[in-house]
Amino acid sequence: MRHGWGMWIGLWMLLLAWPLQADELSPQEFQQVTADVVPALKSLKSLYRDSEIDQLNQQLADFPVLAQEALRAGLVEYAQTLDQLDETKVAWLETLVTRKPRFTLTEQGDGYRVTRSAFNYGPQARQLLQHWQREQLAAAFVRQADAGDLVLSDWLAGERNVQRVRRDIALAQLPAVSEQGQRYLANQFLSDKQLLWLPDNGLLALLAESTGDEALYQQLWRRRTDQYSRAELNRLTDLLPDQLAVNQLIEATRNPSLKAQAYQALATLKPLPAQVEVFLLAKLSEPEDGELVAGHLVSEGHSSWLTKLAAGTKSYTLKRNLETALSSSL
Repeated sequence: MRHGWGMWIGLWMLLLAWPLQADELSPQEFQQVTADVVPALKSLKSLYRDSEIDQLNQQLADFPVLAQEALRAGLVEYAQTLDQLDETKVAWLETLVTRKPRFTLTEQGDGYRVTRSAFNYGPQARQLLQHWQREQLAAAFVRQADAGDLVLSDWLAGERNVQRVRRDIALAQLPAVSEQGQRYLANQFLSDKQLLWLPDNGLLALLAESTGDEALYQQLWRRRTDQYSRAELNRLTDLLPDQLAVNQLIEATRNPSLKAQAYQALATLKPLPAQVEVFLLAKLSEPEDGELVAGHLVSEGHSSWLTKLAAGTKSYTLKRNLETALSSSL
C-alpha cells in the first residue's frame, strides 16, 4: 500500500484546479505549484534515492501534468545534490533529457516580456549525466592503464571536442595511475606514430614530467610549442639547478619558440655550472644565437666573464657578439 495516501489525494485534488490547457504560467502560478508539491516530493525523493524508479513513475502518474512537471524538476535538483547514480537512475534521467518542455514561465515588466521553460530539468539532467559519464571514463582510464589495456591512440580518437574531454580526464587522472601504468603509457608515445598527430602536448608533457624520460622530453621539444610545453619549461626553470632541469633546458634550446626562454633560464645560474658554461660558450660563437645568448648573460650579471672572453678571443664572430651585448648594456 502506498504510504501517505490521504496526502496524495489531498494534493491531487488541490492541483486538479489548475488549468492544464493553459501551458503559460505566471511567476505567481509557478511559485504556487512549486510550493504545493513539496509534501509529495519528500516521498518521491526516497524512492529515487533507493532506485525504486518503477514505483516512482507510478506515483508520478497519479498527479496532474503540471504537478508532475514540478515534481520532476524537484527530483532532478535533488539528484544533483545527491550525486549518486546507478544504471537505474541513469536510465530515468535519460528519459527526462528527451522530454519536451510543456509549460513556460512568463515574466512581464515595464516594456519587456520574457518567456522561458518553467521546469528546466532536461538540461540539468543532461549535465548530471555528463558528469557521471566523465567519472566512469576517469575510473576506466586508471583501471585500463594499470592493466596495460589502454591504447592511447584509440582512447583519444574522435572529434576535437571529444579529444579535449578525454585529454582533460587523462591529465586529471594520470597521478592516480601506477608507476608501471605510466611507463606503459609513456612507451606508447615512443612507439605509436599516431600519437604524433595529437593536437596538443598536454599528455606528453605530463608523462615526461612524471617519468623524467629524456626520450619523451626530446619529442616534446621537437613538437609545436603550446601552453603545455611552455608550462613544463617553466616548471623545469623553477627546479634549477637540478640536473634533469639543466639537461632539459639545454635540449629545449633546440626549439625555436622556446630557446630564448631556455637561454635566459640557464643564464640565471650563478655561478654557471661547468656543463652550462661549456654549452653557452659554444653558443656564443654561433652567428645565429650568439648575440641572443650574450644578451641574456649580460642581463643576468655575467658581464665580467664576457668581458674577459672578448679580450682573449681571436674569433671575429664571438668577439662581435660579446661586444654588441656589452655595449648595449652601457
